[in-house]
Amino acid sequence: MSNIITIAGQKGGTGKSITAVNLATSLALSGKKTLLIDCDPQACSTQWCGIKDLDYKCDITWVLSGRAKVVDAIVKTRIKSLDIMPAEFNLFQVALKLAKNSGNEKILRFFLKDVEDDYDYIIIDSPSSYSFLSVTAMTAADWLLVCMSVHHNSIEDFHSLLRMVKYIRTTHDVPLKIAGLLFNRCETKKQIESFMKNQNLSDVKKLVYNTFIPNDVAIKNSRKLKIPVVLHDIKSPAADAYLRAAEELHFFFK
Repeated sequence: MSNIITIAGQKGGTGKSITAVNLATSLALSGKKTLLIDCDPQACSTQWCGIKDLDYKCDITWVLSGRAKVVDAIVKTRIKSLDIMPAEFNLFQVALKLAKNSGNEKILRFFLKDVEDDYDYIIIDSPSSYSFLSVTAMTAADWLLVCMSVHHNSIEDFHSLLRMVKYIRTTHDVPLKIAGLLFNRCETKKQIESFMKNQNLSDVKKLVYNTFIPNDVAIKNSRKLKIPVVLHDIKSPAADAYLRAAEELHFFFK
């Protein structure tokens, strides 16, 4: 059975999508069969995986609207162990319809039962904020990996996330837990420690990954090329950090 992990971020700018892409790629490069699901109408993960030129006929929109099975919407990437369920902008239209009926937030969790035994990891990229699709992405998982930024986040953001976790647990009977906090766009560990102290988050310090993702021009360049940074420049500081974060995540589930 898969470890299903949603990459969550309360605000834009925390590096959520780029983390989803590179974490999934790093896990695949280590030999773990991985499925990346793009649950965001902006389709950043789809774009950055470099599959736009591949021939695929349906995406997650087709699945959530009942027009296709999960297996039909899964696209093989150029990386042997990495598949992706892509998204398109019209995903938001399906989400508007589904949001009208209470309980539809569990729809993705229900559909993933068809493929969860085929993968070691399923990584879900969710939209920022707390829209229907965000709640759907979190409800589909058993674990959240929370992207944090010393420049964008606050204690209020984290407490809002905890309230959402509690809501999903009680409303949908899902054993959702936090697998850790991963900081992006940092310079040093001291910067993270100072942020945690200033934001009165010292009590969750044990959830913070030892690895952090540094500011690195290689990330910007890889986004322009629409490929994961771990494929663009494996020797870059960012690529090394994502590979180590994947190791840390895998060790957590051992």
